Amino acid sequence: MIEIDSTIDMVADKPLLYANGCTDAKPATCSRPYKPEVMLIVSENEAHRCAGNPTTKRYSYKDSTGLLVGSNKTIVGVGSKAGVKGLGFKLDKGVQNIIIRNLSITDINYGQVFGGDAITIWGASGVWIDHNYFARIGRQMIVTGFGDVDKVTLSNNEFDGRTEYRCDGSHYWNFLLTAPTGRVTMAGNWIHDFSGRAPSLGGNAFYHFANNLFERTPSNGHAFEIGHGPEEKLNTLIEGNYFKSVNAPVGGPSPFFGLWKQTAATRALCTDALGRLCSGNIADPMPQPDAMRQDSAALAAAKKIRSGMAKPYSASSVEQSVRANAGVGKI
Repeated sequence: MIEIDSTIDMVADKPLLYANGCTDAKPATCSRPYKPEVMLIVSENEAHRCAGNPTTKRYSYKDSTGLLVGSNKTIVGVGSKAGVKGLGFKLDKGVQNIIIRNLSITDINYGQVFGGDAITIWGASGVWIDHNYFARIGRQMIVTGFGDVDKVTLSNNEFDGRTEYRCDGSHYWNFLLTAPTGRVTMAGNWIHDFSGRAPSLGGNAFYHFANNLFERTPSNGHAFEIGHGPEEKLNTLIEGNYFKSVNAPVGGPSPFFGLWKQTAATRALCTDALGRLCSGNIADPMPQPDAMRQDSAALAAAKKIRSGMAKPYSASSVEQSVRANAGVGKI
């Protein structure tokens, strides 16, 4: 076990690196002052990101290669002021049995897209990410990449998307979960001030989202992006979540199952697949149009693994419970 009792600045003494990059054109009007977000080109195969953009120039940044975590490791913060600044963690090459708890993971090339991710899980299993705080991340807060993952749980974390680098004040690059196989659970997390990719789901894994609080998007923002094309075979179960001031809670082409209110049909479907009722979600206000779906394929996938699934409580208790329990200093 590795215990951390203060905030460690991992890049304070690292030299500056330089890469080409570009910024998007500012909108004609913006009701708040903000700084332009930079799209970094850190390797040759990324040059297309700024193709045709007249604002391409050189930018400085800090090396954000994640800290490698080996198998059978627990990294835990002591108290409420423990954390790592400037670097995240990387779990790959088949590592397993890893716990990361009670840490603030922040300020990874803030405002520079592709400047680093907070936690990368690429080919790992038996991972528990719990009671952490994420903020001011250059790109994704959580990314699985394209390696298999299994039995990954993200619970009781606060993902803070407030940013001074976008006109709408909310982070777009939040969760990119694209595992070819495996199972990922997100439960009891507080995801707030986001404009998209919260989460973006792909690959062929099974995803279960239960009792999360999704809060605040701009008027054109969205939470779930479920699937990117017909070649993907992912399945997603969304239950017992609370969407507060979220413009578009769900959407996407791949199978998912979620509901706002029980019906005789959903009672029968859920009882057959899960051995219990599905927990309804709450949206305040309700989205227009409503894109929630009840795809039987998602429940069929859940049926195969139902013995190991989290059982959600009522969505009506989510807002109060998650605010009280998510984040650091609460274990």
